[in-house]
Amino acid sequence: MPSWDFPAGGPVDLRVRIPAGDIVVSAAPTQAATVTLDGDDRIIAATRVEFDQDTLSIMVPEQSGLSRHGSVDAVVELPEGSSCRINTASADIRCTGELGALDVSTASGDVSAERVSGQARVTAASGDVSVETVAEANVETASGDVRIGEISGGADVRTASGDVRIDAASGPQANVKAASGDITVAVVPGIGVYLDLSSLSGTVSSELEADEETGRADMTLSCRTISGDVRVSRAVLPAR
Repeated sequence: MPSWDFPAGGPVDLRVRIPAGDIVVSAAPTQAATVTLDGDDRIIAATRVEFDQDTLSIMVPEQSGLSRHGSVDAVVELPEGSSCRINTASADIRCTGELGALDVSTASGDVSAERVSGQARVTAASGDVSVETVAEANVETASGDVRIGEISGGADVRTASGDVRIDAASGPQANVKAASGDITVAVVPGIGVYLDLSSLSGTVSSELEADEETGRADMTLSCRTISGDVRVSRAVLPAR
């Protein structure tokens, strides 16, 4: 398995284009960027791995023709706070540690990330999306479930066929739309919320109590689904 090791004094910008395979990105307290590739030898030989001005590129040539007949698995370790831009046709993507930003486009594959201090943007045709902690999220999937753990900023989630769950929302705005799927959103305690909820053929429920004294709305929460249930509750945060 070929590998590359580049010195990095701080966060880097990772750019990956691998049509098929598995991609694992680890953000760790390190001062190096490392890449290990495994899979089809012909595709690996054609893959360009470069590090220039804090940008790490892992690119399979689009016109190589080899991507139709094999796949490449990539394991990448980066300094904490690095950003990732990943483009793939068929690959599972798993990110651990804390990233500064995440931008993923995939036709088929699951996407998961532990912590993103900035924005997580994911577009997937078929696959589940899971982000544990994020500042802002923009997720769109045709067929797949979406789960966000804690989100402190804005959220925009759209899915044609899949359930959406947000475990702890505290940002100023959250928009969730699903054609066929349930929507579950839990709001951090102490936040006033303006609710805009609707379902054409499902049930809509909210456990939030009206604040008649202040009437303030720190968050605007819009949840709309054609065929599915909508449920809003107060988040139960773990002791820290």
